[in-house]
Amino acid sequence: MHVLTVPDLRHIVSIANLKRRRADNSPPKRDELLDWIWSAAKDEYLHISSKTCGDSAAVTSLISESLGLCVRISSIASFLNWRVQRLFFLYGEQDLSTFLLVDMGTIKYPSYVCNQTRKTFLTREALLAYEQALEIAQRMDVAVEESDMQSIESCVKQSSLYIRSQETNKTFTNNYVSEDPFLARFSAAWVFATIGTVGVSILERERRYAEAVELLRDLLGQCCCPGRRGYWTTRLSIDLEHLGLKDESLEVAESGLNDSRIRHGDRVALQRRVLRLGKPPRRWKKPSFAKTLSKTCKEVIITGRPLNCQTGMKSRFYGYDDNRCSVEELALQYYAGDAGGAWQGVHSESGIWMTLFALLMWDVIFADVPNVFWHPFQAAPLDLKTDAFCLIRESLIEAQLKRIQGGEAAQILATMWSKYFGTICQGLNWERHSLHELQIMVCCLGGPELATICRLLAEDYAGLSGGMPDLFLWKPLNSEVPCSLCDDGCPNALSSLAGEAKLVEVKGPRDRLSEQQRAWISILMEAGIDVEVCKVKEKPMTSKNDHGS
Repeated sequence: MHVLTVPDLRHIVSIANLKRRRADNSPPKRDELLDWIWSAAKDEYLHISSKTCGDSAAVTSLISESLGLCVRISSIASFLNWRVQRLFFLYGEQDLSTFLLVDMGTIKYPSYVCNQTRKTFLTREALLAYEQALEIAQRMDVAVEESDMQSIESCVKQSSLYIRSQETNKTFTNNYVSEDPFLARFSAAWVFATIGTVGVSILERERRYAEAVELLRDLLGQCCCPGRRGYWTTRLSIDLEHLGLKDESLEVAESGLNDSRIRHGDRVALQRRVLRLGKPPRRWKKPSFAKTLSKTCKEVIITGRPLNCQTGMKSRFYGYDDNRCSVEELALQYYAGDAGGAWQGVHSESGIWMTLFALLMWDVIFADVPNVFWHPFQAAPLDLKTDAFCLIRESLIEAQLKRIQGGEAAQILATMWSKYFGTICQGLNWERHSLHELQIMVCCLGGPELATICRLLAEDYAGLSGGMPDLFLWKPLNSEVPCSLCDDGCPNALSSLAGEAKLVEVKGPRDRLSEQQRAWISILMEAGIDVEVCKVKEKPMTSKNDHGS
């Protein structure tokens, strides 16, 4: 019945005389039509009530007539098709329609070498364990959506038992830690660790901190998901504090700072916890990072007429042009004015940096590296979001960063834009900015500063792809900006494109900086990049033109 279209269902309801009057006289929806027909078909099948089925025609006959010839794929064939697609694409987001989209020219993938020197799954048992873990993860998703705590607890228990297994850790270490660690995400251990991470958040929401602590210790005791160790350590420290174990909470935070796998935003979060918890008499000496954390960036406060003042809702304001806008748009209007410095700018967050990184590091991203490309439909290598990306391509990265630092970014952008425009790539948005605008941005920012940001993204793409300041502002020294640079560059054009740039994090009346945002601000300040926080305050307006600044 679910194969039938809505007109088919209405036709059956009409002929079989199954229509029921709705209170608001509105047309019945698909689910209601199915319920009416199913109820009648069930009664007909069980010979319970001949009246329910209507007098005009047998419901089951009408269904068969509307359906016509139908073919149902057997569950075994369907599963086999799923497995083949999973083995080919590795990720579940892609299917066989990808071939069609490429043939039609709808999507264009980059050119690279698929150099496979090993198998994704070293044994059949590893594949079967991975598939079983995916099935449990799917059950977990459904249980979370339906708030089914019994099913959630069952899934979390299964994941915890698997993670605790010493044989699991031994197998994982032998297969992934020493060689191609980026393939570990296609292991059962990785999937179960993901389930456990979701389980922790649910246990915390239920205030079951002791159970959350136990699960977090299990997660930290295994080898996979190094990128999550910072999150797990921070949550463990917080949950121990909830249980009143402040000394133990401090020790966990301090030990986390000695873990080299914990980076950037998570490290800043742990440092802040150590400073807060490590006061006399627990600790008498301030740690070395206390001075760095005490540094603050410039703050600018502007006021605007609020549209809403409710906690939990994104703040909206009347802009300087009296149109409704977000806090970021209000800040852009402020900075564009004389009081704000007459800056040009965009609300980009991390998007502009992902685009610049993809274009400037294209040849590095799609370099010939073994086992990172498994089929011709990848938007990025498998190791992009891992430490292996930087380690494997160290010489290539350094050479490209040297060019960027030397002021060649504008030419590189022009070359990549000309060669690859429209080609899909992780984080790259071809439509958001023009080549001309991107070239102005990088020239105003400066080569050394841009190279610093590209280096950080190469080292920790997953950890730093979020949390960048909201606004990118620039101000060319020459008001008459030339057109886009050609591939071989033009010294005069480069000179005229010089200028200054600023990054701004915008916060509404009830917002505060996240640890990741604090980490980025600290990193940008250390790199010598002009960065500031713009705080928007609410102010009742007495007239349309009464804007604070």
